[in-house]
Amino acid sequence: MDVTDEASVAGCLDTIITDAGRLDAVVHSAGQSFVGAVEEATIEETTKHFDLNVFGTVRILRAALPIMRKQGGGKIIIIGSIGGLIGLPFHTYYSAGKFALDGLVEGVRPEVSPFGIDVSIVHPGDINTEIGQHRVATANSDTSSPYHEAYTRFVAHYAQAEHDGSSPELVARHIEAALAKRKMPVRSLAGKTLEKLGVVAKRLMLSKHFEVLMSVAYSPGSAKKK
Repeated sequence: MDVTDEASVAGCLDTIITDAGRLDAVVHSAGQSFVGAVEEATIEETTKHFDLNVFGTVRILRAALPIMRKQGGGKIIIIGSIGGLIGLPFHTYYSAGKFALDGLVEGVRPEVSPFGIDVSIVHPGDINTEIGQHRVATANSDTSSPYHEAYTRFVAHYAQAEHDGSSPELVARHIEAALAKRKMPVRSLAGKTLEKLGVVAKRLMLSKHFEVLMSVAYSPGSAKKK
């Protein structure tokens, strides 16, 4: 389906209901990586990104929830990102979208719980997929930009981290385990121990201290050290 097209989403779910008779679970993972400095990304670029990553999720929920409500229950898992719990420089709009999904899931759960519907968000760390090959960069990211040096370093770091990331099977097993639970958690993490510790550190540390930790993690050469 094309999650930016409401008719496409509805048509896909209608086909499933016709073929299977019910919709027990939805795992929504459509999305795209988008990089660039906040100042340089255009409104048109960011609108397109949010239409896919955020409103695409909204379209899935709006199409699936009425079906599940009528049949008396169902489970929905949204794929977020650890970047939806920790803001990532030059991946800022991507992080903002994933933060939005985390809030969306937290808010919708009590709305649909009385109908037997459970919604959860899984935040993976760096996963070795083709996400980097399909990454979109703002058109204004060129050598004349005052952000160019830092931008180039951060994007290289992300690409290396994805290359060295966990297998997608890790996330698949995590999702399988979540769907088997009677009650899914609001959010969960699927990644390496160090990535999970980063989320815990942000929760426990003062913001200024966590920013120092992040600056060290993304310092020149840190990706090579990993």
